[in-house]
Amino acid sequence: MKPMKKITKFILNLTSVGSIVLIATLNASLFPVVGQDIDINIQGGPRTRPGGPRFIQPREDIDDRPPTQPGRPVRGGCASISQLGLTALVPTNKIGRTVFDYPTFFFYLPPTEAESAEFILKDQSGNQIYKQDLTISNVSGVIGVSIPANQNVPPLEVGKSYTWNFTVICDSQDRSSDQIESGTVRRVELSADIRRQLAQADPRQKTVIYAENGIWLDALSTLAAARRDQPNDTALKADWESLLDSVTLGKIAKEPIVQTKPQP
Repeated sequence: MKPMKKITKFILNLTSVGSIVLIATLNASLFPVVGQDIDINIQGGPRTRPGGPRFIQPREDIDDRPPTQPGRPVRGGCASISQLGLTALVPTNKIGRTVFDYPTFFFYLPPTEAESAEFILKDQSGNQIYKQDLTISNVSGVIGVSIPANQNVPPLEVGKSYTWNFTVICDSQDRSSDQIESGTVRRVELSADIRRQLAQADPRQKTVIYAENGIWLDALSTLAAARRDQPNDTALKADWESLLDSVTLGKIAKEPIVQTKPQP
């Protein structure tokens, strides 16, 4: 009888071990991968993030050298009396991506005595392909500059990089005091899977999709348009703050989004 007791005890122990393994397997499935956010997907659509969207810059852009920045004038003249100066709303290395033929660029314009500004876009050979003059008298806040879709402006080409300059003109007779921000925009193409996700998404979800896939300009312009349409939406406000904070622009997140007038 003793051998039978030992066999029975062995079977019971083996069963217990199997139960422990099964429980451990089930419990592990309840936890997200380390370093990975939990998706919120209540109605089966694309995801949003608790805490707001965060931009992830593609590795090749991080490793690339940022464009040469022009020298900045000494504070004074038409320079801002605010602690925040003229700032392009782009990643820290001034390189951003878009999937659009005609993207929109954003800048923070501090209080200034200047009356005009200009935006210039150049191709890889340094040829100017677009210029927009702006009236900025009594304007302060985040402004958008859109490339118009018309026959006189060629669309950005997939796989090519372009440089831009945004300049606040302090003195039209002496341009040495100009305040300038410069950067690079790259036109890229989306995969079929990302296009499918975007087709099902609302503006908040689109912002997340663009941001997580390294498409900075379109994440920002999508969210800015949503905020203009719904300025009192607290969720959009929180998303805006999160997105700008992810590229170290949190101090600008509370500034208003304002309109400027292109000069004729």
